Amino acid sequence: QKIDCGGAYIKLPPGGFDKKEFGGDTEYGVMFGPDICGTGTRRTHAILNYKGQNLLTKKDVRCETDQLTHLYTFVIHADNTYEVKIDQKTVESGSLYDDWDFLPPKKIKDPEQSKPADWVDDAKMADPEASKPEDWDSE
Repeated sequence: QKIDCGGAYIKLPPGGFDKKEFGGDTEYGVMFGPDICGTGTRRTHAILNYKGQNLLTKKDVRCETDQLTHLYTFVIHADNTYEVKIDQKTVESGSLYDDWDFLPPKKIKDPEQSKPADWVDDAKMADPEASKPEDWDSE
């Protein structure tokens, strides 16, 4: 495309927003579409708003860079999966939970914490205190 910087994305605002005040800072539920800025940014934005935070997909969905017209489609399915289509061909898909950071990590790793020196990582390990019962049959 013969543009240096520009986007063709759509913002879907929540119900009840003031149309007269609509602008770049207006809150939205979904923002989707291609964005090109120089040679560094050439991606298809798929941003979902969750609890007041705009969450960009963790996947890098490339956009088309030729001079033709393209159809961009973002499908969110009832089973919490999605598809990004360009010209009716799926270019990315997956789980909303896997590809967006809706929930904080279950555990936050503490860099100061480590395993004890005598820690055993084996799935099974011998118990030096264990012994077979007296009536154990070895046959």
